[in-house]
Amino acid sequence: MRSLKKLAILSIVLGFSGVGLAQAASPPSRYVSLLIQDTGGFTPVEYAFARTPTVLYSDGLLIVPSRIVTAQYPGQFVSAFMQKRELAAVPRIMAATEKNHLTDPKFDWGMPWIVDVPDTMFVTQISPKAPQTKLSIYALGFDVGVTPKSKAEARRSASTFRDKIESFSSEFMWTKSKPTIWKPTKWLYMASESQTEAYSKTYKWFGSKPLRFTSSCMEMTSLENAKLNVLLPKLNSSSRFSSNGKIWRITVRPLFPHETGCQSIIN
Repeated sequence: MRSLKKLAILSIVLGFSGVGLAQAASPPSRYVSLLIQDTGGFTPVEYAFARTPTVLYSDGLLIVPSRIVTAQYPGQFVSAFMQKRELAAVPRIMAATEKNHLTDPKFDWGMPWIVDVPDTMFVTQISPKAPQTKLSIYALGFDVGVTPKSKAEARRSASTFRDKIESFSSEFMWTKSKPTIWKPTKWLYMASESQTEAYSKTYKWFGSKPLRFTSSCMEMTSLENAKLNVLLPKLNSSSRFSSNGKIWRITVRPLFPHETGCQSIIN
């Protein structure tokens, strides 16, 4: 009889435990809350390929291309990036995107008197279940000729907002911790035939396949990523690679946490 009672009690306990486990909420997956990137314009293919976004993720991670520009030659082989994580900043930033019309694809930003310059794309998602919105502002920062005044002011506000995000403004990020370096580990690349330059150093191509000119994005394998990460400290903008008896220039850009390959990047 006692055994039956113990069995009944154990069954009840296990039953409640099962319910508790079934109802436990899994942590929400990270998604892009805000993405800002220049696209299009009259630019070389390699330059357009190398452009990278500013990205705010829903868990508070903000990754920004470094604003430090050096006049030293040769320059960096690849852009530097800074990062800071502050979850509480996400709702503040997203409220500002709405205030600045950056969640409204139908907003009219006017047209400045300038041609062949890039658009600035804003991608936003205010919550996990909300739809993702995309809009592009042509020639943001070049507002000459934009009328009426309200449109010009809206463009200036959008430009100022971008500057604040990319400088980790204390208006949105309240913690006193300083941004740190974000070090990518996965890379995409594009190859073009070249010649050696002054100060150039040529390295043997480390890829599994010979280089070829395609004017298109290529994704590095795990082994190629590892080899590039080891070689990166030695490379600069004048570095060249030898493959198939030719000299090549390699343009690389990192694969961001939300990107899955060449098909997922924005140019």
